[in-house]
Amino acid sequence: MPKAPGSVGSGTGGATVLKRNQACHQCRRRKLVSLNFDARRPCSTCVRSHKHARDHAQPGANLPERPECTFDEVATTETPSTPSDSPKNRFERLETRIKELEALLSQKEQATSPDANPSSSSTLSSIQNSPASIQSVPSNSRPGSASTMNFPSDLESLLSPSNLDMNAQTVNPYFWNGNSHLIEGASARIDAPLLSSGMDVIWSHWPVNLPHPELIRHLVDMFFLFHPHASRLFHRANFIASLSYPPDHPDFPVAPVLHAICAPDLPDTFAEQQASHAKETVEKYLNRGQHLVQCVQTYVLLTWYYWCHSKSLFTCSGQSLRVAIPLGLNICPPFRSLLGSSPTMSIISPPRTPIEDEIRRNTFWLAYAVDRQHGSGTGWALSLDDDDIAQVFPVTMEQFELGIPVNYNVRQWCHVREAVLFHPPDITDSFTLYIKSTMLLSFVKNFNHRYRIKSNLGDARFLPARNFATQVYGDQPDIRSSPAFLELDQLLMSFRSSFPSNLKDPFRNGQVDTHLYTTFLTAHVAMILLHEPHASLERNCTSAAKMLESARAILELIYAMWSTNYDIGLLDYFCSFCWYLAGQCFGRFLRAAQEAACVQQIDTLRAELDFVRMALSKMAERVPLSYRYQRMLDAVHLSFADGRPVSTVSDQQLLANVSQASVNHPDVAYFLKINNINPQP
Repeated sequence: MPKAPGSVGSGTGGATVLKRNQACHQCRRRKLVSLNFDARRPCSTCVRSHKHARDHAQPGANLPERPECTFDEVATTETPSTPSDSPKNRFERLETRIKELEALLSQKEQATSPDANPSSSSTLSSIQNSPASIQSVPSNSRPGSASTMNFPSDLESLLSPSNLDMNAQTVNPYFWNGNSHLIEGASARIDAPLLSSGMDVIWSHWPVNLPHPELIRHLVDMFFLFHPHASRLFHRANFIASLSYPPDHPDFPVAPVLHAICAPDLPDTFAEQQASHAKETVEKYLNRGQHLVQCVQTYVLLTWYYWCHSKSLFTCSGQSLRVAIPLGLNICPPFRSLLGSSPTMSIISPPRTPIEDEIRRNTFWLAYAVDRQHGSGTGWALSLDDDDIAQVFPVTMEQFELGIPVNYNVRQWCHVREAVLFHPPDITDSFTLYIKSTMLLSFVKNFNHRYRIKSNLGDARFLPARNFATQVYGDQPDIRSSPAFLELDQLLMSFRSSFPSNLKDPFRNGQVDTHLYTTFLTAHVAMILLHEPHASLERNCTSAAKMLESARAILELIYAMWSTNYDIGLLDYFCSFCWYLAGQCFGRFLRAAQEAACVQQIDTLRAELDFVRMALSKMAERVPLSYRYQRMLDAVHLSFADGRPVSTVSDQQLLANVSQASVNHPDVAYFLKINNINPQP
């Protein structure tokens, strides 16, 4: 261990006991005010900082094996006969200590004073030991002050009313509820800093209503570990490193973002408070025109929270896209308006790095995805027209993490319809397909929502072909014969067969790719939404057959997910809607089978409906939205129960029953039996 001039090395065996409140050189250099130092060598603060630095060190970083912690030289023994114990020496030591305390108190008062001049304060390096903060402190960082406090060592105490002004019993992060195996297998370094004993540092100008820094870091780690879109909305390495800066540093995450990260998937009391704080603070930043990109990210996080908890997110989702428009996130060069009075399409400065550029693009696409996914289940118009979007698709995860710039000449533009079916392997991964699948939802939504308007205007693409040989006077024309419908139907069928070979299985190598899994579900949902208005169970109907085919394809994906040990509560929230839509289709066919008295089909369809209900019930343990969908399917099930109680068959029996029934479907419903239509894909 290095020794400072005029100091002795610290050690564990035979070391001189440190006098109380006498800090080491490193802690004094960082201006840490000690309230309860433990008299250890090395001190607990340096030990914790060194451990955190080694756990979060970047590959190739050269860090010492032991923490650097040096002290002033202190005599090992003092007897009344030695000169050092004379009254004069004791007075000198006391005067020196008093001066040190007065200087620290003066610095603290200057830091907390409203009219304090930041430039007059001494530069303070953060003790949050990410690799960036260990190596150096940015020259443009604004100095701040930090006060050392002896905070509780466990998470339950961090969430106590004294720290968060709420009941600790109501705050229990979702990932601790029956998922300890996930945390144990994820990374031990996440729990160690949080649950270790000792002292910690909190900035004196830490944002109001924001949880303790240790809890923030823990929730951020869990957010990146468990949320399917976290590593796309933010650059993980840069975001975690930015938490090491002082709260007033320009690169430190703004308070609304941190509030919103604390909200998704957490219990009601804590989540509602953090979501409320996020909504209040983001409006203040919008009014001041500051950190506008992070404001859009906050709205995206809030839409996830509202969606997860089955709350109205229409306004918040629309707000995220409306704010993104003046920032120019929906377009990129060379596309711009012809109007000369608007020379620029963005009110913010250009991105400084390729990573920042991709973060802005990913933020827009995630806001777009939520708007399309949520809008597919409503009759309301979407928040942003596809014709107003001229953006390229996201890059791969590897290119995003490494900050590899990709030229626009080789990237795909979203306004080119053929790009949905063509997937260059160098710039395509599961997230790219995920965004393309949401565009298919948008195409179907726009067709269903605008068909009557377009046909009334005489748009040839929306005018169905008339067959005067088969149609009689007064018959309504078949919308499915219109060019727009035929083109969209062909696009949906081609999309499912266009996936690259390495992206045809969402369970490849024993790993669940949540983006690819949701993409498969979305393709089938889009087919159901397109054909559902035209399906008829009373006559030969290809739309009804395609609906049942897509519903059973979704059911097969539920089987595949159920056979893994993956926690389905961590899937994309849109998956619960996809499962519900499949169950709704089964309920519709079940009614037709009951009316036709097809006993075999009744048992098969009832078993399929029950399994979808069971899957939603499992997801509802974590996602309240799934509970709402489950209740809706329960109502469908009860309407067909004929007074009988809802089935309580075990999961294994139900899975075996449905799997056996799904292998052989002689007929699906009465209309399939009459017309000899095979619904098997």
